[in-house]
Amino acid sequence: MKKLLILFVLMIIILGGCTPLFSSSASIVADEEIVATITPIATALPSPTLSPYSIEALEERTYGEGDLNVEYLWERNEDFVRYYITYPSDGLTIHGFIDVPEGEGPFPVVIALHGYIPASEYETLDYSTRYADSIARQGYIVLHPNMRNFPPSDSPERIRDSLTGYTVDVMNLLALVRNMAGHEGIFENADIERLGIWGHSLGGGIALRVATLVDDIDAIVLYAAVTQRYNDDPIGLPVYDLRVIDAPFSIHHGTEDDTVSISWTETICSTLENLGKTHQCFYYEGQPHTFLRQGSSDALFIQRTVAFFNEYLK
Repeated sequence: MKKLLILFVLMIIILGGCTPLFSSSASIVADEEIVATITPIATALPSPTLSPYSIEALEERTYGEGDLNVEYLWERNEDFVRYYITYPSDGLTIHGFIDVPEGEGPFPVVIALHGYIPASEYETLDYSTRYADSIARQGYIVLHPNMRNFPPSDSPERIRDSLTGYTVDVMNLLALVRNMAGHEGIFENADIERLGIWGHSLGGGIALRVATLVDDIDAIVLYAAVTQRYNDDPIGLPVYDLRVIDAPFSIHHGTEDDTVSISWTETICSTLENLGKTHQCFYYEGQPHTFLRQGSSDALFIQRTVAFFNEYLK
């Protein structure tokens, strides 16, 4: 019995003098380290890739790289001077003309956008020239680009891209003119703060797309405009957004148009009414897609166009 008691006392002494393998604090650290090794690392999810044809992608692009070149003075009359110009857009060379009024200015700026014409028939001074000139005679600098695929501008493969390529051509031109406005040259008297846009047919659809992207356009004229998507457009993205456009509209369409349905114009006029947007809509009895010079309709359209720009740009 005495031997067992002595052995028990010796064991207590030995264990009491030893350092424990894990202290309470060491135990906590070990637990934290274990937890740290199994905590998942936060990984950023990839952002959805924007379609290059979307409004959002066009908003994120940079425009106006390169130089606008005045190739030569094309025509001078008592009202304005016409210059032949070229400029870069998406690696292409875009041609066109600029009408600059005679006088000191400053002059508001209007972009005039032509409609579709087969490439074999297109000329730089096409049917829309008379409309551009009529605006220039009233004291406006008019920018008239020949968009890609319309000679002599470069012609990449034509695709259904929700008017994106044409829109880029206009955005690049506008950015270049902004950079040159007020500086020595043909744009030294340009008042880019007073900006209008005019578009016929295809050009009308492009005008809407540009106005969706550019928030300082002050007046929009649509002439038998392509305002809805054709059934064979494979992209299926919105071309424009009327909700974000604050500029007033002047809209014109002939009742005998067999190229662009007059119902398209009726729809956009109704939509503008529902949105509470400032607009005026005119219908021309018996007129086709491009108004006939004979009779009074074409002259009346020009008169209304100039009056509209005068109201909102001067």
